[in-house]
Amino acid sequence: MSITKRVLWCITGSGSFLREIYRLFRSIREKYDLEIGIILSKAGVEVARIYGILDKLGNIATGGRYDGIYSDVTESGITSDGIPLGGRVSLGRYKLVVVAPATTNTVAKIVNGIADTPVTIVVNQALKSKIPIIIFPSDYDEDAITHLPCYINEEKCIKCYKCVESCPNKAIYVDEYPRINYNLCRGCEVCQKVCEVNAIKCWEEISYHPSRIDLENTKKLSLFKQVTVVKSINELKSKIILHLTSRHQKS
Repeated sequence: MSITKRVLWCITGSGSFLREIYRLFRSIREKYDLEIGIILSKAGVEVARIYGILDKLGNIATGGRYDGIYSDVTESGITSDGIPLGGRVSLGRYKLVVVAPATTNTVAKIVNGIADTPVTIVVNQALKSKIPIIIFPSDYDEDAITHLPCYINEEKCIKCYKCVESCPNKAIYVDEYPRINYNLCRGCEVCQKVCEVNAIKCWEEISYHPSRIDLENTKKLSLFKQVTVVKSINELKSKIILHLTSRHQKS
């Protein structure tokens, strides 16, 4: 199937399923005739770096007119090269906006009509312009799952310091035990690979219980006519493909 469409992927400051979402967009990019622009909030830049995808986003957004990587964006939604992303959305340059993952803060702002960040500005303009929006909230259910960045388990660590010596970004230092400086970590997993006692874990899956108000906001978000709220990677994939292949959507 040959289609040419544009999607704007918005990354906020949550690591929930972020690496899986990256792989999903990469597979979709390879399968369909598609342009994908990527906008990252300031927290989104940090999280994408720590979770090891920031340096790989060029595999998805190849730098064309509409498939750039927009990380240095002002609070009014203007990119470093003067592109108003909200304006692009309102003019219909993108046929689908995807916010995945969406932090509880982002969800709360959307629900209450607050548009004071690049991502919420884009969503606000999409709502006004009847552009479909898919949102994958980090707090999607009473029993939610998230993934942790790389961390060092001191109980298993034998202080061999191979991780310190091997880190290409000098992100591991010694303070009695090796510790990770998350301001420098790029999620390359080298530390995990060289640790012979498995004291370092990356992307460990854990469960947690979102607060009542965050779950209520997610429920309110699902009532927005143009918004589709998804709760899994498979559901995100099916909804994106549905929008891309729908005969009712203009290319």
